[in-house]
Amino acid sequence: EVPCLTGPDLAELVRAGQADCGIATRATARSAGLDFVPLVWENFDLAMRQRSYFRPAMQALLRFLDERRLRQRAEELTGYDPSSAGQIRFAA
Repeated sequence: EVPCLTGPDLAELVRAGQADCGIATRATARSAGLDFVPLVWENFDLAMRQRSYFRPAMQALLRFLDERRLRQRAEELTGYDPSSAGQIRFAA
């Protein structure tokens, strides 16, 4: 009756037979040895002031989004597509 607060909590209930299914990430299901059925694909955008884009911390993040190790980790977790990460979608 109490909702699971994290993906691993949900996975534990499914593995124990106390739940049939639930909403969690593919990585959570995979790490628990459970099957995964994707429901939707979601894109996440980061909104910021234009001046923030040029600050060192943001530039470091953008460089990281373009690194091979991020792509490799996304592949390991499965279900993530970082190919458009770091692209500017709208500038005013």
